[in-house]
Amino acid sequence: MNERNDSGATVVRRPGLVLAGAAAVLVSAYVHYRLYFLGGYRGIAPEQFAGLTISRAFAVNAVVGFVLAWALVVSVRVPRLAGPAALAGVLFAAGTLGAYLLSRTVGLLGFDEHTTTTEGAVAAVAEVLAIGALGTWLVPLGSRAASVRTPSATALTGSRAT
Repeated sequence: MNERNDSGATVVRRPGLVLAGAAAVLVSAYVHYRLYFLGGYRGIAPEQFAGLTISRAFAVNAVVGFVLAWALVVSVRVPRLAGPAALAGVLFAAGTLGAYLLSRTVGLLGFDEHTTTTEGAVAAVAEVLAIGALGTWLVPLGSRAASVRTPSATALTGSRAT
């Protein structure tokens, strides 16, 4: 998963971060699948927006999460898919975490979550881990190393950034 940046330098990409992100997205998707099919969230529909109820949102979240986790795993072998899959994974995790926070504060589609559950905690931790792993992968190592160079560091080492 190495690639060249605009200056022609090789940028190392770490597949471990993609796989960790895939695992985290998969955990989040499984929690939503479990809550929808086994946890009683299937019949929750206090309000709807464009035909989407909170219960349908759990089902959609589960399906999208499973597909994204699969795409992230495949992207280890198909590097062209890695960038879009990682970005989609970050957006998925951030959106899911944001929806959870909305449901805990002001409500979402008429659903207010007031109890802390194991499922909620597991999904929230998985989403934070997915954002961290995939977000870190999206920032190339070469750009982090180049941003660390300062004029004083260059003067001390006598090297120039090209």
